[in-house]
Amino acid sequence: MSKLINTDDFRDLSIVDFLAKLGHYPVKKSGKEVFYHSMLRDTRGITPSFTVWEEGGKWLDRGGAGSTGIQGGGIVQLGMAYWPELSFVEVLKKISEVSGIHISPRPSYGSRQDHVKERSADNYAFELVGSRPVGSNFLLTRYLESRGILDVASGRMREVYYRNRNNSDNELPPYYALGWPNDLGGWEFTTAKGFKSSIGKKSISTIPGNPGHVALFEGYVDYLSWLKINQPKVVPTVVVLNSIVQLGAAMDKIKDIPKIGIYFDNDGPGKQCADKLSSELPRAVDHSTEYRGYKDYNDRLCAEMNLSLKDDPHKGIKR
Repeated sequence: MSKLINTDDFRDLSIVDFLAKLGHYPVKKSGKEVFYHSMLRDTRGITPSFTVWEEGGKWLDRGGAGSTGIQGGGIVQLGMAYWPELSFVEVLKKISEVSGIHISPRPSYGSRQDHVKERSADNYAFELVGSRPVGSNFLLTRYLESRGILDVASGRMREVYYRNRNNSDNELPPYYALGWPNDLGGWEFTTAKGFKSSIGKKSISTIPGNPGHVALFEGYVDYLSWLKINQPKVVPTVVVLNSIVQLGAAMDKIKDIPKIGIYFDNDGPGKQCADKLSSELPRAVDHSTEYRGYKDYNDRLCAEMNLSLKDDPHKGIKR
């Protein structure tokens, strides 16, 4: 990994998802605020003092700054407070490893102290430039092929082209990703390298179907993978969380639907979300056994696809 790291690559990572991957989960949510017991200080675990504003990508520990002197900021400041023994570059590498992203080799960082305070953004970081049908961009098409969902993505995903408002160089070509609409008129997206964020306000995505049956997924790629494997004759209404912090919004959406299927990831955050949903809505059924041994439905699809190619190598050859 290069030592020249661009901190803009981290600006729009979900702090809630980042903390979940570290084993820290919310105690409650109120409006736009998500509350935790502080993971940066020794606390008695009575009053949750650590607050995350998911939409703005900010956090604040109301109980104090602790030994590092960092009481709030963005995900970079959180990493510095969480790993005080590491250098600034080592912190950025840890964030990238935990988040599962590839980071850009560009020199745009200074010392640890230069990043203790981060400027706040008044607007959403990304703005939409345009969109195209799936299949226009070679790299995005290859990514969909590698995930085994190119055929089902057509008509259900778009190629979205966007700019980062925090980048002052408007002459740069727009970024590109695979996007799908959410319920608040914004776009959720994922790049071919696995970076996930939103254009506009973040929300769940609802795909209309059988009104008496709903299927819930953490991610859109998992929904498409489920669709390809099962090819249901009658498709239920589908709700994609797009982020585990949206679980509450999803539960409000589906609370009156009689039949509920859960298809969350086979990991700690996914299991916790499934348990919470089942406790609130006991009629909900956890279907994660359908991809037992895999993290999610797409992992199962990719494994089956690779096995098929192993049995018949000529299937992967385009003529």
